[in-house]
Amino acid sequence: MPYLLGIDIGSGSTKAAVTRLGGGRDARGPLWEPVSLGVRTRTVPSALATTPDGAAFPAEAERDAAIAVGGYLARVGDSLPMQFGGTHYPAHGLVAAMTRWVVDQVWQLLGETPERVALACPTGWGPGRLRLVHAALAEADLAGTALVTRARAVVESFQASGRVSASGGMLVVYRLGAASVEISVVVPHGPGRVELLGSAELDEISGYELDGTDPGHARDVLRSTVDLAVHTVSACAGVSGEIAAVLIAGGSGSVHPIVTDLLSSAFSVPVLVDHDPEMTVAGGAALAARPQPRAVPVPPSSAPSPGSVHGGPSAIAGTGPGGSSAPGGTAPGGTAGGSSALGGTALGGSSAIVGATPSWPEIADGRRVVPERPPRPPVRVGPVRAESQ
Repeated sequence: MPYLLGIDIGSGSTKAAVTRLGGGRDARGPLWEPVSLGVRTRTVPSALATTPDGAAFPAEAERDAAIAVGGYLARVGDSLPMQFGGTHYPAHGLVAAMTRWVVDQVWQLLGETPERVALACPTGWGPGRLRLVHAALAEADLAGTALVTRARAVVESFQASGRVSASGGMLVVYRLGAASVEISVVVPHGPGRVELLGSAELDEISGYELDGTDPGHARDVLRSTVDLAVHTVSACAGVSGEIAAVLIAGGSGSVHPIVTDLLSSAFSVPVLVDHDPEMTVAGGAALAARPQPRAVPVPPSSAPSPGSVHGGPSAIAGTGPGGSSAPGGTAPGGTAGGSSALGGTALGGSSAIVGATPSWPEIADGRRVVPERPPRPPVRVGPVRAESQ
């Protein structure tokens, strides 16, 4: 059955999930399903290593520690390249290499190419980083990949399960990652349309530090992340009484009760955790790749006041009805598809509704500057299923 693939490249691990076209929640299962990328685990390390001939693959912590390269997602946009496999690549080239590896691995597992691929990106990324990643994905034969913010992906997952409304009400998205905490404030405006009011990230706190720690210590550490959430809502010209719900993604099961209690005290609204928090972003990215109607302008009254938003333009945009690109070629790759203009949240500017996923988000003023396509390392994917005779 045709499927859409969502990919979440985190600081520590990479996840993937699929949603079946025309599928839905019924007796057979949920709207999206995680894909096991590892031999014995659902996730693989985000750090990359190379074979002797220079092909990239997810590094194993013990075996490949000496040659593994991680942290490239945080380096996207840096002027200095990263040393990898005896040469140097820009960080966005390594993002494309991991994305290419995941697409090929899922193709091997499921026996068919995805109809479309969606890659979740940090919500605070601006147009410069998005352009770099899009160019690198094109180099990896994945030009049709949709770039979706993590916040949008989380909202999509909760909307699909019916736990939050498709329109109306401000939502706070709280994502606890391996190396940082990301807070976003959004307003949904119907299926596939989300208004990003603001986003902030705290990299002094990580999921790594909280795993297995004393609950009292974890509570003290997480209190600052809740303070950041309150400040972000206030900076978006909102008040806690306007919040409809707080959505949690990422983190471990031992941390969720602590975070839920702290956020409930701060906002006095439902604090929701998805059925599979580790995979919420990947699953929501797959759902966001579904065709959606074109975006419409936001009513002027719903835009935040100038200067109240942190984070820069959103990485989610609109696509025309039926406008999806199927990865093509001899391996699951991408074909360039049409894309709509991005309506985003500029620093000191106003917001616009953003719908679902073109090939990449362009800038609303129409200035499209396509950088020189960066290099990226090739990838190695071992065969995981026998070819039919």
